Amino acid sequence: MARAWGLALAILLAAPPVSAAEITVDEKYWNPQPAEGDLVLPMPCGGAMAFRPVATPNADGAVGDVPVILGREDEDQPYLDGTRRSYVSGGFPGTGEAEAKAMFYMAKYEIAEAQYRAVTEGCPGKEPRRRDFLPVREVTKTELDAFAQAWTVWLMRNAPESLALAGAAPAHLRLPTEEEWEFAARGGLAVDPALFRGALPPIPPGHSASEYIAHGGNDSAGGKVQAIGTLAPNPLGLHDMLGNASEYVLTPFAMVRHGRLHGQAGGHVKRGGDARTPLDQITSATRFEVPPFDVHSKDVTREAFTGGRLVLSTLSITSAEQAKAVAAALETLSRADPALDSAASEAEVLALLDRLQREAGDAADRSRFAAIARTIREARAETNAQRDRTIRMILGSSVLTCDQIVQRYLNALAIAALVPSYDGLAAEAEASGDVALAQEVAEARAEARAKLREMEEAVGRESVDYANLIEGLSAEFSQELLAAQIAAVRDEHESRGPRRGACLAAAQTHLDRRGQSGMNDLAAIRSDMQQIAAAQAR
Repeated sequence: MARAWGLALAILLAAPPVSAAEITVDEKYWNPQPAEGDLVLPMPCGGAMAFRPVATPNADGAVGDVPVILGREDEDQPYLDGTRRSYVSGGFPGTGEAEAKAMFYMAKYEIAEAQYRAVTEGCPGKEPRRRDFLPVREVTKTELDAFAQAWTVWLMRNAPESLALAGAAPAHLRLPTEEEWEFAARGGLAVDPALFRGALPPIPPGHSASEYIAHGGNDSAGGKVQAIGTLAPNPLGLHDMLGNASEYVLTPFAMVRHGRLHGQAGGHVKRGGDARTPLDQITSATRFEVPPFDVHSKDVTREAFTGGRLVLSTLSITSAEQAKAVAAALETLSRADPALDSAASEAEVLALLDRLQREAGDAADRSRFAAIARTIREARAETNAQRDRTIRMILGSSVLTCDQIVQRYLNALAIAALVPSYDGLAAEAEASGDVALAQEVAEARAEARAKLREMEEAVGRESVDYANLIEGLSAEFSQELLAAQIAAVRDEHESRGPRRGACLAAAQTHLDRRGQSGMNDLAAIRSDMQQIAAAQAR
């Protein structure tokens, strides 16, 4: 189904201005499961599309990104969806410290037929209905690119305020990269790291995968595509990332070659499986190559079960000030942590190489000195990235240990609250001469006190374990570096509940104290955790 893109774009640009306040299509069609945090962009013909924020916090400022392991351990087709390291980062500021936060926005649902037609064909003669919000399919990847382009231009002309999310440079719409798609499909930072690598995002207890994925089983779609928002969302609030309709992504297909993508770019990539795919064949890593052209029809490829969704993106460098910040951040990333004994000598070597490069009379010598310095800086940058991942893992262990100690204190508070009632029951039993009751109360009271002693001993051991983690971080890394890494993981831990957030704040306090005094105060650590427990108990 060929599209007259020039004519469609001309129709859109000639339409009267429409602001976000003039969305007239019923929300139950284009956002059937509204949620806090939804970003809504207006569309032609009074329509709209909802997007969800996907957080990509980092501790490296202007050049930070989130390292992720994509793919899966696949012995049958390792070239198709084998594991590989990659990186993802958004261009929009987050809600915390702006220098350590970033996010991008991904469409909450697959592009619906009504939304696609509003941009490419103009307004229909009647109001859309639920049946018009099936995922659009039988479109080419190129046509989806053109759809995103045409809608972006329409927004720039009719609702420019909706694109003002990243300073001077307006945002724009496009298909997601493979990294963005899989990171979001797995649940991003809303999923514990230990569960991120699972075949599917975590399914809550008491629920089944069929409540989240429209697949080919008898208890699910059975080959029939569902309207957008029919099923439950993944941990990021995104619907139908897996199943229903396969989705094209921006980047071309490349084979996986032992931990990285092969250098040859091939056809298009579709992700996620569809309503015909058996559930046991659907994973967050599922990817297939689609030929752009059909050798049988001698035409472009159109698939009956493949569509797509958009992301809201922005330029990597939006201003001269940001370009300077990027250069400064790269320089910082290539420097050793001041806490390392080797930092000064490494800086001296680099300074010497820079001086030799400036003073060298021969161009070949200057090139050789520059290459040596560049190699040292690149190696340091990679070492620093590995260092930062290690710090975040240790911080995570500290928070989990704190969380466990706090839970023990809460259990102890509950048991301690029962002891006075045992004392009262014992007095009543003695007064009434009820020997059996007195014996039962005495045993229960003894058991409660034994449990309190066990908890106290466990807290003692775990407090030492926690202090050892704090000691290791303080002894090896500078306070400035530790503060940056804490900022990078704050959203992740706070999203898991106030207790996790309080434990991370406590860890920062204990690191600061250790840095100032040169030692850990176990009594103060336990007191801080008791206060967290008391706050939780209120």
